[in-house]
Amino acid sequence: MEVSEFSRVNIAFLGTDNVSRFAVMNETMEEYLVRILGPKHLPLSVVLPVTIIYVTIFVSGVVGNVAVCVVIARNKSMRTATNYYLFSLAVSDLTLLLLGK
Repeated sequence: MEVSEFSRVNIAFLGTDNVSRFAVMNETMEEYLVRILGPKHLPLSVVLPVTIIYVTIFVSGVVGNVAVCVVIARNKSMRTATNYYLFSLAVSDLTLLLLGK
């Protein structure tokens, strides 16, 4: 066999009905992977809005949770059991925002 023959993949496709039980396609490995997994890169028209949304969520989450921590830590009247619980939640949320995936 030649090397070019190894670059072709014969794919067996089992249909949902009994009539089209077997179809063979002759395509390269890259064509097969693109068909099954999709393209390697998303278009900029998809990446840009998703990035803007993620950055907005990240910045507002960090600013909001830091503000909660600062307000509870600086004001003596805010040091109640409920606010300590909110402080703990804010710290947890900050940890997730900064370290989580």
